[in-house]
Amino acid sequence: MSPLVLLLTHAADHTTVDWVADALLRRGAQPLRVDTDRFPLDWQLGLGLEGGDDGGFLCLQGRTHALEAVQAVWLRQLLPPALGDAIDERYRASCVQECRHVLRALWDRLEGARWVNGLAQVERAGAKLRQLRLAREAGLRVPDTLCSNDPAAVRAFHARQPRGVVMKMQTVLAPGMRGGAGNLYTTVIESADLQDDRGLALCPPLFQERIAKAEELRVIAVDGHLFCGAIRPQAGAGRVDDWRPQAGLAWMPAQLPEAVAARFLDLMRRLGLRYGAADFIHTPDDDWVFLEVNACGEWGMLQRELGLPIADALADALLADAPVLCAAAPSV
Repeated sequence: MSPLVLLLTHAADHTTVDWVADALLRRGAQPLRVDTDRFPLDWQLGLGLEGGDDGGFLCLQGRTHALEAVQAVWLRQLLPPALGDAIDERYRASCVQECRHVLRALWDRLEGARWVNGLAQVERAGAKLRQLRLAREAGLRVPDTLCSNDPAAVRAFHARQPRGVVMKMQTVLAPGMRGGAGNLYTTVIESADLQDDRGLALCPPLFQERIAKAEELRVIAVDGHLFCGAIRPQAGAGRVDDWRPQAGLAWMPAQLPEAVAARFLDLMRRLGLRYGAADFIHTPDDDWVFLEVNACGEWGMLQRELGLPIADALADALLADAPVLCAAAPSV
C-alpha cells in the first residue's frame, strides 16, 4: 500500500506544495493536502476512543482516510480555523477555540508519524533569542541583539552600535515571501525613532546591530543536505534593510564555507529540526553572520531560479526511516 503523507498548509499556498506532492507521487507515495484554514467548513475529521481502539479519520474532497494509514506529515504552514460568515458573532470565538482543541487532538493522534518538522520543534525554534543563543554556542557569529520594552535600554543599545541598528518583528504578520498589507520588514532605526516611550514600551521587537552586506544568503537544510542561493543588496532601498519586498532581485548559486556549514548543521541538531530556511549575511570583510532559521521558511525561489532539488530532498526526508520528532502540539 502506498505511504500516505499529509501536507499541512493553507488555501493560498501553491507551487512548493505541488512540487513536493509531485516528488512524493514519483516515489510511489500518496500525498494528501490538508488546508488547515479550510477547517471545519471544507473538510471533516473524527477522533474516537471506543473500547481499546483509538480510531480516527479525515474526510477531504469526498474521500475518507484512516489516520492509522498516515506515515508522514510535512508541516508546511499552519493557519487558524476559518468559520466564514454564517456563524453568529456571539459564538465565533468559542467555536474557533473548539476547532483549535480538536486540531490539537488530531496532531497528537498523529505523533507516531514521521514529521518534517515536528510541532514541538517548530514551536521551540520560533523563540528567536533562544535560537541566537544556540547559534552562538554552535560557533556561529550572530549580531548583537536586544529585545526590550525599556525605552532607556533600547536607546543605550542604539548608542553602543557604531554601524547602526535595525529592528525586526519576531511575529510573521502575513505568510509567504512578499507578505501582505501591514507586514513589517527589517528596518533601519534612527535616534529620532526612539523618542516615543509608549510605543517602545508596548511592543518589544528585536533590535540588532546593522551588519554590512556583500551578499545575503538563503540556506535550506533538509536532513543534513544544504541548498544555498545568494542575492546582492540593492542600492536605494531606503530604510528597509530586507530583500523580501524588493523587486527584480536575481538569485545566484552560493555555498557556505565548510566550517560555517558544519556549525549551522550543529545548530539544526540542537534545535531538533530536520528542515530549516536560514538567512546569513556575507560581509565585505569575508565574515559570515547568522541571522535566523525558520522551521517553515520559504524555498521555492531557489528551486525555481537555480534548479535546486529541494522538493525531492523533502520528499526523501518524508519517506526516510527517520526518528519521530513530534511531541505535544502547540495551538494553531
